[in-house]
Amino acid sequence: MIEINNENFILVAGDVHSNDQAFEILAQTASQETCLGFIYTGDLDIENYFISQAVRCRSFVFFPVQGNCDNRWSWTDTGLNLPLYRTCTFKGLQMFVSHGHMYWDPSSAGLDGTRFDMVITGHSHVPDLHTEIIDGKRVIFLNPGSAARPRGGSRASYALIRFSNNGSARIEVRALDGDGLLSEETILVDKIPERNN
Repeated sequence: MIEINNENFILVAGDVHSNDQAFEILAQTASQETCLGFIYTGDLDIENYFISQAVRCRSFVFFPVQGNCDNRWSWTDTGLNLPLYRTCTFKGLQMFVSHGHMYWDPSSAGLDGTRFDMVITGHSHVPDLHTEIIDGKRVIFLNPGSAARPRGGSRASYALIRFSNNGSARIEVRALDGDGLLSEETILVDKIPERNN
């Protein structure tokens, strides 16, 4: 389990591809009392017995999206919806979440991209954290990489969005083995920059 120091946080991970050891670490982390939710960017393999049981008997709030290797019909027993994309809000942060194989940003899904503060995708198995200015608004793009099958010389990774009491959020991409920090960005939550008109 990854230790969190009494901060509210969101766990973001994806591309486990039936690696039950990696998913066990993630599920235990998401079960911590201060975890507000577990955003999963797709490609899990719910047919793996351990993963299936961990999802069915979960003690965490789970927000998965369908990846290109997920069979959504296999998810029917979990009681969870497995959409191709979803939108969610945590502490004022508007998020667009997809696997990235069909919808790589909100506009590709027919949504207004300027209403989102974060775009979260997976699929590449390579972690990425960067900012883009879209119509004058700062938008953070996050790919947590793969927790089990990293590519491109990257390490197995996941991401945390940590909310502090001073009204900011720190987004971290971390290595699953040894929990090393790979990349980070801090943003204000209560005062997210508006579009410049």
